[in-house]
Amino acid sequence: MIKIGITGGIGSGKSTVTEVLKLMGFPIYNSDLRAAELMMESKFIQAEIRSAFGDDYFSESGLPDRKLLAAHVFNHPEALKILNSIIHPAVRMDFVNWCGRQHSSLAFKESAIIFEHGLEKELDQVWLVDAPTELRLSRVMKRGLSKEEVLARMKQQLSSEIKREKADLIIMNDEKTALIPQLISAIKSMKNQ
Repeated sequence: MIKIGITGGIGSGKSTVTEVLKLMGFPIYNSDLRAAELMMESKFIQAEIRSAFGDDYFSESGLPDRKLLAAHVFNHPEALKILNSIIHPAVRMDFVNWCGRQHSSLAFKESAIIFEHGLEKELDQVWLVDAPTELRLSRVMKRGLSKEEVLARMKQQLSSEIKREKADLIIMNDEKTALIPQLISAIKSMKNQ
């Protein structure tokens, strides 16, 4: 199985690309979604979060308050590193287990932080989904975040320029360039290798 990472900055349209790939019949591992699920399912992860951040970041039901935690860590780089050190090893192992259950020649892992955490070493290729910064800002602000919150999250990620240098393929999601022909071409080239 060929493992391909789908990455890009916040608001670049990674989820749009992976939805198209899913419609084309390919398995998709969504790192953010699985991280959130593992945080709510794993007693070990919850204990580690409680130990690192305290009871204030837990709801009355005893589960981590993800919104409160996110607001804190995206404004405190050291806290983000601590949270990542708790979550990322669990997501990595979960991805390995997930790959073992797939029956496809290609499988995709969606993650905004592939290059930031050296995850490209565990993948055969990394495709970068890119879009102009103003368009990315606009997309994310429609989700209810302020411009300042979006910019704070963008600062935590590598720049598009650095990601472009590291990526094996760039998929433009600028609302001008058609996505499907780009994906079909990329998939054909992978299958011909």
